[in-house]
Amino acid sequence: MKFDARVIGIATHLDSVKKALQKSDWQMEAAKLAAAEKKLHSKLAPQKKQISELFHKKAPCAAHFRCERTNLLLPLFEYACFVDGTSIEEVVQENAWTASLHTVMLGVNDSLIVPFDFAVPYECEVEGRAHKYVVASAPHVLKELAVINEYVAVEQTLGAESFGLFVNWSKQAMERFERAEGVGRRFWAKMGLVALRGVVQRAMDLGLPVIIDPQLGTLDPVMA
Repeated sequence: MKFDARVIGIATHLDSVKKALQKSDWQMEAAKLAAAEKKLHSKLAPQKKQISELFHKKAPCAAHFRCERTNLLLPLFEYACFVDGTSIEEVVQENAWTASLHTVMLGVNDSLIVPFDFAVPYECEVEGRAHKYVVASAPHVLKELAVINEYVAVEQTLGAESFGLFVNWSKQAMERFERAEGVGRRFWAKMGLVALRGVVQRAMDLGLPVIIDPQLGTLDPVMA
């Protein structure tokens, strides 16, 4: 599987996966997004209208980051926890404090980032899934990444403010980055930061969600 994060209208996304995936897989995709909508309605009642609009909005893909590294964001999560003197396991299992809660809770499975402001990420129970579906706040993710960037300064050390709106890196392409920069916790934390920041900022600008799901790595998003 590949790392895959796309900025796209949820209704458009569901239409495309219905055509491309097996029935059980499409139904699971619809179920987890329905669970996310229900959770947001229950937690953010004053924004019920805006939430409904988000989950039923049709819009083609406005940004897409894909690469042959399923756990692309893991070093970023580890580094964020390291800065706060904790670990991913302590945050997830023991509710340890971290200033990067929305970022770390995205995990390496599938998750959703929405353009609403809420203090704590939500975990949705979805029947038939072994793990919960995480819904994070885009404004909080951007704030957290800005704090992490005070330590890693990607614009100076990586020489990249952005990787562009549409990225599809092969394993060979990523190996070239490794040879140029060297391999280590900070290198991959920087890569993850720039990749995640790019799609989340685009989503905020357009009022769309970011859908992160390694199982979509072979499915191209709807472009028009």
